[in-house]
Amino acid sequence: MNFHLLGRFGSLMPDHAQVIAEWECVLDRIELDLQLALSSAHGPLAGPLEIWDPPADLPPIPAEVVDRVRSLVKQQGELLLQLESSRRKVRRHLQYLDANAAKGMTSGPLFIDTQS
Repeated sequence: MNFHLLGRFGSLMPDHAQVIAEWECVLDRIELDLQLALSSAHGPLAGPLEIWDPPADLPPIPAEVVDRVRSLVKQQGELLLQLESSRRKVRRHLQYLDANAAKGMTSGPLFIDTQS
């Protein structure tokens, strides 16, 4: 990592290009995880996502990547809404199955074929 003097206290700070590169790397990882989660929300599960902890020593967000960060946060919010909707739908289906199981599935026809 390249360093240069910045600030009135003379502390060593990574150069700006390095800070941007670090953030781009982190955002690439977040974007990849988001794409995997989105594809799993629309189809069969691809398996568990790898657990990832962001670097603890990440410098402040540089202005050059703020728009990308905002876009990823927005996409994550949309995914959360979609997952919540799917969770509610599955819950309703399970409640329906539980109610029918309690009545007994042999109590009569549940579906009538009107196409015959």
